[in-house]
Amino acid sequence: MDHAAGSAGPDEFALIRRLGAILGRPGAEVVEGIGDDCALLSPDLVWSLDLLVEDVHFRRSTSSLDDIGWKALAVNLSDLAACAAEPIAALVGLALGPGAAEADAERLYVGLAACAGAYGCPVVGGDVSRGPALALAVTVLGRSQRPLRRSTARPGDLVCVTGELGGSEAGRLVLEGAAPAPAEADALAERHRRPRPRLAEAAALREIASAGLDVSDGVASDARRLAEASSVIVAIDLDALPVQAGVAAVAGAVGLSPTIFAATGGEDYELLVTVAADAVGSAGCALTPIGRIEAGAARVRFEGAGARADLAGFDHLAVRARAGS
Repeated sequence: MDHAAGSAGPDEFALIRRLGAILGRPGAEVVEGIGDDCALLSPDLVWSLDLLVEDVHFRRSTSSLDDIGWKALAVNLSDLAACAAEPIAALVGLALGPGAAEADAERLYVGLAACAGAYGCPVVGGDVSRGPALALAVTVLGRSQRPLRRSTARPGDLVCVTGELGGSEAGRLVLEGAAPAPAEADALAERHRRPRPRLAEAAALREIASAGLDVSDGVASDARRLAEASSVIVAIDLDALPVQAGVAAVAGAVGLSPTIFAATGGEDYELLVTVAADAVGSAGCALTPIGRIEAGAARVRFEGAGARADLAGFDHLAVRARAGS
């Protein structure tokens, strides 16, 4: 799959919209159903689920079972961060692949427990079965008095991102031998194997951000979701993207500029938020402006070196989906 362009395969989020239409409108206790990072349940509960499947989201050859367990919970906690929610608890559905032993399940749970302890989200139940491949489905429940949503970006706001971009995808390529290892290879590998959900940053942004989501599939794709949900133009300045150290060397090895690589790589799990220009300085966490919200028909406009209209990140239904994104 072209790292910088949309795939010719099925459109993951178009399918989600069609499935949501089949299910219809939720009941009165559901404030927001399908379409955001989490479902919002009245009065203040949020609920999310992510599925991780072997050779789609991770490879056993490049991640330990501990790493996989950590990541399975961390990516769900990132959804809670996207909604500015605090974790309450998690449930885990585990399908062991062919030949897996009880000891494998225990190693997965060592990683799950480490992440649960680090972020205050106890695992309180779930299910175990066997399947054609290793897979984990994690459900998280959280609480937010002021949940961030994708649908509330306001024209005139700045588009900002926490942290740095491109590190996870660069780590994946180095781990799989698709790019030579730069001096920062260990940090890049850690970024890919053990993502850090931005729960603390979300708490700092809760009172000043007008909208938000997490960067799971790349800024290029996630900005489109923001534009569509809020019915606005999201203008992204590629030259303003904060690129993690070591990414430039990996990007050059695969023939991309560092900023295009950072815009289209998946699994950074930073937060993409919209904030009034006069409030950015009071964020209480590191925040880099990378664009702005404009009134107009929903779309993303990329600006800066290498800008093209079809820039896109990872799609889980793409025909040649790359493991780890």
